[in-house]
Formats: sequence, structure tokens, C-alpha cells
Amino acid sequence: DGVVAQGIEACDDGNQDNTDACLNNCERARCGDGVTRAGVEDCDDGNAEQTDACLSDCTAASCGDGHIQAGVEACDDGNRVDSDACLDNCVAASCGDGIRRQDIAEGDPGFEQCDDGNGADTDACLTSCLSARCGDGFVQAGIEACDDGNEVETDACRNSCVSARCGDGVLQENEETCDDGNDVDTDSC
Repeated sequence: DGVVAQGIEACDDGNQDNTDACLNNCERARCGDGVTRAGVEDCDDGNAEQTDACLSDCTAASCGDGHIQAGVEACDDGNRVDSDACLDNCVAASCGDGIRRQDIAEGDPGFEQCDDGNGADTDACLTSCLSARCGDGFVQAGIEACDDGNEVETDACRNSCVSARCGDGVLQENEETCDDGNDVDTDSC
């Protein structure tokens, strides 16, 4: 009726608009009452749950608010740092996402020496997010002639990732009967 009955009503604005400062049941509108106030609240689902679409402060849940929205976000650390466990788009960081994690120490699970985000094992960064090196079993294009990933010096690939050849002074097992390390054809080898 537009008149506040003392002790009975908290407010009475005389209208049937439930989205203003006074609800239709003559109680003052507040965050958490389950009614969204126009221009004041983004949402109001009437609960204190922080993992649904509406936070307990009546703001709409969003990536970066520091609360993980169930079924929508994998993580939400509330910061804008892409080199930690949670990316800015609320996706959990992983090897191959193109962003090198720097928040964990070498030797700990998830540590990345590099992360170029591609599926190539022939460049400077392997798909395991480790830096390419001689002996890793992958031939680094333009850098290594071979890389068999073992420490056998007498096979077709030397431990320095150079291909074995006749005259290099190392006897290739099952391939050479001698190798004296020179190119002289008139000696005993």
C-alpha cells in the first residue's frame, strides 16, 4: 500500500516490482535473497555457492575471479600470470600449450625446460617440453647428423651425434673389420 507498517514491514514501496530496493514481500532487497536487483546485481541465486554461475557477492562468475566454476573452468587462480599452473583462460597449464611453466622447480613433476607448442621432436624443444640434446633419441634438424639415443660408440651413430664412417678411428661392430683412423689405402687397414 506504500506505507511502512512499523514492526511488520521493513519497507513498502507500493509497487509489484521485485527488482527494486523493496521486495514484494516488503523486505529490503539484499544480495543473497534470490532476486536480482536491476542495475545493482549481476545475478542473485540465493545461495553462498562459489562454484556456480553466480558468486555469493551477486556478481556473475567469470574466468579470473579466483573461483573455479564447476563444469566450465579447469582452474581459476585469479591472476593474469600465464607461466603458472593455470592459464589466463582458466585452462590448466600443460606441456604443449606453448607457454613455459616457470612456477615449479627443475626435477618436480610438470617442470618444463621449454614449450614451443608444436608436435615436432626435430627442433630445439621436444614434445616432452625438454630441450633437445645429443643423445635424446631425436635428430635435431640442421644440428645433428644422427641421434640413436644410446651410448654405444661403435654403432652407426657416434655419441657426439655424428654418423660413423670408415676412417674415423672407431671400429663399427658388424660393419668394419678394421679402422685405423686414416684414409691411407696402402697400410694394413
